[in-house]
Amino acid sequence: MSAVSLGDLARTFLLRRQNAALKADVQRLSTEVVTGLAADVRQKTGGDLSALQAIDGSLTVLAARASATGEAASIASALQTGLARLDNLASDMSMKLLSVGNNAPATTTDQLGEESEEAFRTAIATLNTRVGDRSIFAGTRPQQAAVLDADTILTTLDTVIAGATTAADVQAAVEAWFDDPGGYSALAYTGGGRPASVTIANGENVDLEVTADSGAIRDSLKGLALAAMLNRGALPGAPSERASLGELAGSALLQGQTARVDLGARLGRAEARIHSATISNAAEVTSLQMARKELLGTDEYETATLLKATQAQLETLYNLTARISQMSLTDYL
Repeated sequence: MSAVSLGDLARTFLLRRQNAALKADVQRLSTEVVTGLAADVRQKTGGDLSALQAIDGSLTVLAARASATGEAASIASALQTGLARLDNLASDMSMKLLSVGNNAPATTTDQLGEESEEAFRTAIATLNTRVGDRSIFAGTRPQQAAVLDADTILTTLDTVIAGATTAADVQAAVEAWFDDPGGYSALAYTGGGRPASVTIANGENVDLEVTADSGAIRDSLKGLALAAMLNRGALPGAPSERASLGELAGSALLQGQTARVDLGARLGRAEARIHSATISNAAEVTSLQMARKELLGTDEYETATLLKATQAQLETLYNLTARISQMSLTDYL
């Protein structure tokens, strides 16, 4: 019976095919050893990808939600810090203004006016705080500052109180400007409306509705601006009226404390909900990842054993190829 042999070219193609197949197996098994997951998803799932797609879809949604809750947590924290700073400014100035009474010496009133204007400027800078590229107190217009600069607002108020002869007149003029929709809200507040609620969990939203036009913040600015008028030349030549103006400003700041605390408390509750949702979402991600691992997971010991065996086969093929390439006709002559 005649023997059937392979020609040199056929043998070369056969060796190349075996080499490519073994290399592919080594790559696949190496990936499975590192990841612990089957490289051939269709084979592992038997062609039914519905469960895997459901898991991956949920993980994608949770990843997007994690980004949203992370941003919301940062903004809420920055808002809370800004509110605390504003409350400290208002509370500190209210105590100073009320401690001297309406019989304060002119020098004391002047000093308090200077401190009040500085506090007002600090409050404006606080309301224009940015987190990344977002103006956090600007509502739906986060790309721009929440309020105009302090100089522009104070200059406007200088005009508003022009002609006032008593502390009550100055208070009425300043309060009217801040309360009038065509005043502070239209001319000084440059932000937008309340931002949309943020989805932090399935069926759960949170509102970060604090803006520089919120009532509690506007009232605090009103009190600080009223006291700042003492440093803007209000009621010249009437020391008793100037002292009364300081007292009125202090009372206004003190009365606004409850609203400031309430606003901070509402924001604190939102922060707590965001934190709780973050933990819940992370737990859900872990659960889904475990389910995905169970669906696509491989036996790490078995995979490592197969990898070692395949590498040995590849090395044997290399040795065989090398020996064949060294064979020549002269070896048989």
